[in-house]
Amino acid sequence: MKSQIMKGLGVIAAAAMLVPMAACGTNSASSSNKDSLKGTVTFETWNLKNDKYTPFLTKAIKTYEKNHPGSHIKWLDAPSDGYTQKLSTEAAAGELPDIIDGGPAVVYPLAKAGALLNLSKEDPSAKNLYTEGAWNAVTFHGNGMQVGAYGYPWYVNDGPMYWNTKLMKQCGISTDKLPETWDEYFAAAKTMTKNCKNVYMSTMIGGATDDYASAGIKIMNPSQTKYIFNTPKAVKHLQQFVDLYKAGGIPPEALSATWSQQADFFQRGSIIAMGGSAYSAAGFKENAPDLYKNLAVGPKISDEGRSASVSYDSLSIAKTCKNPKLAMDFTRFITNSKNQLEFDKLSSCFPSTKGTINDPYFKKASSGSDLQSQAVKITMKAVTKGYSNRPPMMSDADGWNYLQQQAALALQGKQTAKQALDKAVDFANSRLR
Repeated sequence: MKSQIMKGLGVIAAAAMLVPMAACGTNSASSSNKDSLKGTVTFETWNLKNDKYTPFLTKAIKTYEKNHPGSHIKWLDAPSDGYTQKLSTEAAAGELPDIIDGGPAVVYPLAKAGALLNLSKEDPSAKNLYTEGAWNAVTFHGNGMQVGAYGYPWYVNDGPMYWNTKLMKQCGISTDKLPETWDEYFAAAKTMTKNCKNVYMSTMIGGATDDYASAGIKIMNPSQTKYIFNTPKAVKHLQQFVDLYKAGGIPPEALSATWSQQADFFQRGSIIAMGGSAYSAAGFKENAPDLYKNLAVGPKISDEGRSASVSYDSLSIAKTCKNPKLAMDFTRFITNSKNQLEFDKLSSCFPSTKGTINDPYFKKASSGSDLQSQAVKITMKAVTKGYSNRPPMMSDADGWNYLQQQAALALQGKQTAKQALDKAVDFANSRLR
């Protein structure tokens, strides 16, 4: 499912092509005026019309239409391939669907271009329905942009770190307390490289923004108008990855942006630690039973005591929408606690609505002593207290891949850690939308 990896995909900003649009004004989606909830709106999801999700969404739409006579929700679904370019083209033509499915990196350029409703102004009370991290994830600000939330938070995902305790013991690393901070992580890695050959700590190379955010390093300035992750502290942090690579603690394959064999390495017993989803344990149990017997699970590495890699999906409202009250009211409905819970059960994701994580379903899923229950429990805390520190304006093309490439060059000794981060920051700032 596309939400479980939630790769931030860039959209070609359509600001230059967009014609001025008049905002569909309203003060609240919870209007008691039933006439305002009549009419038709289009609701477009991203790769969700299939045997797994169609029954749920079809039933939810029918329930809403029954409870709101005169309303009609036209459900559309788009394939993953070319989705972001499709939205950009539609925005330029003023033909966006009324309700748009997409994570922050997907919808940010549309918001920047003036194509989406600012829900902080149009539906301010919605903020009270969602967790702080989820609302912050859809709240954008930057150069020439009106600060506000540009989507209703929907489902959320993250995951823990899985540890091969057999390898840890073999390489002299204590299993009494799993590493949780970066100091603990690099100390364990140093012990590993002294005692083992052809064993790797993990595939992390300092090539992602959450590698820095989780170390307490700011990625952007407070106004989100400039990248600043090339501070002395950031350089020192990257240097630790450089030193670990030189000592043989990171697999060379990890330097490739296209490498996707991390799970294979981990299941073969070559890597000590790997980030995964809350439900990866079931896959390990089925595909690598010998590994599974020796696995332990802990939180993502962070000096902040919370995850910096939470992934969020959201539903935005197009400014060209002719019936914004209906669009907002339905979107509140589809993202309410009850519907999010039902969707989460299908998708193995987690809710963005306040309090829903305390539902008996999640309590039961996290109450056991087995690896799966522990992983769910850790992830529940992560999605509740954690956040995403991948700026929504940093798409793959606008700095994400470039940071990974520059970090890889530093690990190979082709440039210094400072040069790598200076280049990555300069490039990201030059592309800042």
